[in-house]
Amino acid sequence: MKRLVWLAGSAAILSSIGGVASAQEVKLRLVSFVPANTAFGIPAKRWVDELNRRGKGLVQVDMVGPEAVPVPEQANAVKTGVVDLHSGPPTFYNGTLIEAETFNLSERSIDELKKNGAWEFLDKLHGEKMNSKLLTGFGYGITFHIYTTRPANAADKKAPFTGFNLRATPSYKAFFESLGAKVVPTAPGEVFTALERNMVQGYGWPLLGIKDMGWIKMTRYRYDPGFFNVSVHIMINQDRWKSLNPKQQEVVAATSRWVDEQWPKWRDEFAAEEEKIQKEGGVQVVNLGPEFRQRAYDAFWADLEGKSPKNIAYLKKLMTK
Repeated sequence: MKRLVWLAGSAAILSSIGGVASAQEVKLRLVSFVPANTAFGIPAKRWVDELNRRGKGLVQVDMVGPEAVPVPEQANAVKTGVVDLHSGPPTFYNGTLIEAETFNLSERSIDELKKNGAWEFLDKLHGEKMNSKLLTGFGYGITFHIYTTRPANAADKKAPFTGFNLRATPSYKAFFESLGAKVVPTAPGEVFTALERNMVQGYGWPLLGIKDMGWIKMTRYRYDPGFFNVSVHIMINQDRWKSLNPKQQEVVAATSRWVDEQWPKWRDEFAAEEEKIQKEGGVQVVNLGPEFRQRAYDAFWADLEGKSPKNIAYLKKLMTK
């Protein structure tokens, strides 16, 4: 009997020790708004891979895409803690935090925004309104464009897209409407079908990724100059962040700084390859002149200022040169 009691006690102690050891390595789950093998999934996947390399024994991350959590629900999923991390643009949670949309209008890199206080201010707002902490971002220097399946009326400088249904996100809804288009909100995974069925005759999307998404087959025109900056962020549920110990937090933060440093090189490589892909795919580039880009910025800043005058005015000073 004494031996049985000793064995039982020993087993409990070993189990306890094993539990402590396993608890030292935290498992996190990240959901991305696009698949990991697409243009804006690749940087997030590189962050995950690098973190898993650096964080062995401390923290590991599993990455899933929109097949696991639908895009419109992802930001709320990280807010409520259903998932730990989210990689995606702020346009999908602008109903909760409109100020985050200013990232698209920034004339400064993430590194500059982290130094001048803009990032800190927006991180504070994410904590208050999204129960999340901003870790890193990518996309700066990659602009958005309008792509169409048929030619626009480029001679009509005021409303060249009259008669077009264009896929859009809230980020450029006001701009597209000012160009005469009817806006159709469409999740990225639904754009192919919308183009195929002629529900839309074009779409707003960054320079990168139209082949990845399968849209290049139906795309005939791209309109330059590009407007806004792509803004994709990796953020973590605030409660989950606070539950990490200092070593775990530091490896996550250090890997995030690594993305800040690597992004300019990745961006240039991605852009050069994409220009080649679009040219070989038969996409014709139509330049609508510098006023086209300015109209985009004027429309978006005005839209944001009307929704949060004080905060947007403050951020505009930090984000423009």
